[in-house]
Amino acid sequence: MNKLLSLKQICKSFGPVEVLKNVDFSLERGEVRALLGANGAGKSTLIKIIGGVISQSSGEIELNGQPAAIVSPIDAQRKGISIIHQELSVIPQLTVLENFFLGREMTKNGVLDKKGMIQRYNEICTEMGFDIPWRKRVRELSIAKRQMVEIMKAVSCDSELIIMDEPTTSLTEHEKHNLFKIIRDLKTKNKTVVYISHMLEEVFEVCDNVTVMLGGEIVGNYPIEELNEHRIAELMAGETLAVGHEKHVSHADYRKGPVLEVRDLTHEGKFKDVSFDLYPGEILGFAGLVGAGRSEIVRSIFGADPYTGGEILLDGKPRAVHSPADAIKNGIGLIPEDRKTQGLVLKQEIYKNATILSLDAMKKKHMLNKKKELDYTAKAVDQLTIQVSDLQNRVQSLSGGNQQKIVVAKWLGKKLRVLIFDEPTKGIDVRAKEDIFATAEQFASKGVAVIFISSDLEEVLRVSDRIVMVHNGRLVKIRNNEDLTVADLMNDILVKQPLKDGGAK
Repeated sequence: MNKLLSLKQICKSFGPVEVLKNVDFSLERGEVRALLGANGAGKSTLIKIIGGVISQSSGEIELNGQPAAIVSPIDAQRKGISIIHQELSVIPQLTVLENFFLGREMTKNGVLDKKGMIQRYNEICTEMGFDIPWRKRVRELSIAKRQMVEIMKAVSCDSELIIMDEPTTSLTEHEKHNLFKIIRDLKTKNKTVVYISHMLEEVFEVCDNVTVMLGGEIVGNYPIEELNEHRIAELMAGETLAVGHEKHVSHADYRKGPVLEVRDLTHEGKFKDVSFDLYPGEILGFAGLVGAGRSEIVRSIFGADPYTGGEILLDGKPRAVHSPADAIKNGIGLIPEDRKTQGLVLKQEIYKNATILSLDAMKKKHMLNKKKELDYTAKAVDQLTIQVSDLQNRVQSLSGGNQQKIVVAKWLGKKLRVLIFDEPTKGIDVRAKEDIFATAEQFASKGVAVIFISSDLEEVLRVSDRIVMVHNGRLVKIRNNEDLTVADLMNDILVKQPLKDGGAK
């Protein structure tokens, strides 16, 4: 192997905040390198410099042994660098085909060669084992399908270096294995891959070497065979960690009547005849494959999407929940799957995002009072251990884990009966995940009934009192979380027979 890329003494500051400190980072041709670190460690900043999104404050870059200035994403692509960003960059209004070839459209005799583009797109789909119609507009696709489009686009550019930032967060197991096959194929072609993931089992499956970052610095570079998951967690945290996770403590009170009753809830084409009960202080896990209908069910309960049949009862009384405003009025909150577009206003300040649902409480003499907003947010930051340098910075300046905690902070000022966590740990590190689990349990300890959705079955087992298995828009089983294993959940998820009652307690 020979060196493809070298970064020497790279520093990057945003105002007074130094986010990268004298980083030395190099890549060999044909290697798959994991780039790991807790949220805020500097990973995203580093790959944005490599990808030409931002420039370093100081330091040098060499590409193929020669000094290089990467001045824009287009320049990076011309230099053989492609990035699949965690924040997907597809354009929802365009078709899949238009997104796929955006900026590199094929022409024939000076005219757009649509037939050639369709043929090439279908070839890539076949090679990668993905099946996404080229005519569809991206806004009609699930987050998982959008992610696949980004992956296919990056790989099809035939770049020498492909950087994948959390590429599997919404993929099914089958789709993940397709991606791992693609990575191995790239390696045989002497392509270089940088793989960023908080799923450490994936790192051990596809990576040759590991670079760990902490606090804007490189902790070290290691061959994968010298590490295990526990050692990586120690390196990421900068300390020795106790083995295992905290055990879930149940706060469920089954002596009282259910807070929420869902009866035969149906949205034709998405889910059908969904029935379950949710009790005070209970954490009810939803397990299922991507596309099973979990998010669609809870979005209808929250009023974000309609339902065409069935009913929702709160404290034993039927309630009309046809909009998020109805849900909030009835004490139902939602932490959505896509925090970037549904949970936050990225260009607004941190404190404005944290207080957006409690504006009436932030008023003084009928006017919004900034001191009240800042005080509320400061308390939330302390309660949720959010890493913030200035509450008046834009929320998009925060790491993924801290952004997610700001989404949670919005609900601290509301009188909730039910709080729904929809994929709350997507793209955040191990320590931030434990903070999210602890937050769910804190709400439960106050009597709030919690629904917790995760594609990671270990997480569902970690946090839930009972677990609902969802398959193809149907509830197939509800089980008490007693000595269950991931294998038990997978077996139940794949069962085709729908459940017809509210499940055991």
